[in-house]
Amino acid sequence: MAKFLVTGGLGFIGSNLVEYLINSGHKVINVDKISYSSNFYNIKDIKKNKNYKFFKLDIIEKKKLSKIIKRYKPNCIFNLAAETHVDRSIDCSNDFLKTNIIGIHTLLEILLENRNVKLIHVSTDEVYGNVKGNLRANEKTAYNPKNPYAATKAASDHLIQSYVNTYGLKAIITNCCNNYG
Repeated sequence: MAKFLVTGGLGFIGSNLVEYLINSGHKVINVDKISYSSNFYNIKDIKKNKNYKFFKLDIIEKKKLSKIIKRYKPNCIFNLAAETHVDRSIDCSNDFLKTNIIGIHTLLEILLENRNVKLIHVSTDEVYGNVKGNLRANEKTAYNPKNPYAATKAASDHLIQSYVNTYGLKAIITNCCNNYG
């Protein structure tokens, strides 16, 4: 049985991941600041499971997040905490900068003290900009963000990659397309 910490675990993707991990017999620590996209209904069937813990916490809160990671010693952190939606980023990008860049930096600094923990960071395909025709983006496609949301996600991807290169942190970045459900 592995232990996972999921940031943004009350969001659409995060809550489905939390439920999947719990139903697969793993322990899950769910960290979510509870924002407009959080939904407790999504985890109603697992919230009383003995292998599930929830903490209301913003990932920019380094001391509190570090304490949780040290106490529960997860094998892996799935980072799904993010400000999302292009239109919201155009209206006001401040929250996007805080969560998507400062929050990731906070998480990376904590991981320097917990090097045995792997990070799986869920990013977006929007970091590549508009891919023309039938072409698909891949890891070699140049980043070309077209809005504040995509720019902050691109910045977080680059920051993570710099910590992998500089400090040898274990991390995977995924750049998935839009999800529907």
